Amino acid sequence: MPDFEIARTVGAKGQSPVFLFCDHAGNAIPEKFSFLGLGADLLQDHIAFDPGAAALTEALADKLQSRALFCQFSRLLIDPNRGVERDDLILQISDTIEIPGNQGLSHNQKQARIQEYFDPYHQLLSEELDALGSAHSDPFVVSIHSFAQKIRSSEVIRPWQIGLLWCDDEASAQALMKHLQKNEIIVGDNQPYSAKLYNYSVNRHIVPRGFRHITLEVRQDLLADRAAINRMRDLLFPPLQALIRGR
Repeated sequence: MPDFEIARTVGAKGQSPVFLFCDHAGNAIPEKFSFLGLGADLLQDHIAFDPGAAALTEALADKLQSRALFCQFSRLLIDPNRGVERDDLILQISDTIEIPGNQGLSHNQKQARIQEYFDPYHQLLSEELDALGSAHSDPFVVSIHSFAQKIRSSEVIRPWQIGLLWCDDEASAQALMKHLQKNEIIVGDNQPYSAKLYNYSVNRHIVPRGFRHITLEVRQDLLADRAAINRMRDLLFPPLQALIRGR
């Protein structure tokens, strides 16, 4: 059994036709892993989680009066948004930073992390989506991440303020993009990452259920404090509300 809370939820289950989830909400690492050999500063870094994403998810869930699910463990322990077959499921190096506790893991050690953390999280996400689909005929799902304006391994400054990641639901992405561009937001169309190439949690859970959906990537410096988070919430609320209502 997991030795700490895999995920947490807010909001009433099944009441709202919208559901939000945040794969990289938390940076928790169980005590038995000795913080993977990392200092406290790196556990607050973007390599460990998506800074600001959980706070934005919770703010939007409150505004939308919706249910939301937050993964609590750090992606450095095991990344819930990667498939179990991938080399980047458990990173030995992340953005030039060596992760001591991930070096030379045996097959059994990797399987233990999958069984103790990865699988239970995805089971919880699946159960939440089943409840959503049972209660509503046309639900809308929002996956929320954040991204660093600049990473250590590149000199490139990412210009986008919000990225919209989409593959199967172009209509929702285009509607949201139109609203944001009217508000003079620099929008990344499948930037800084492309859902047409990979978006594991959405591809595993949302697409097979046929739910309308969007993945948001918000630049981390725009989520730096409560005032900034509230500004982003208020920017995103009207178009999301319209999408949820099918307008």
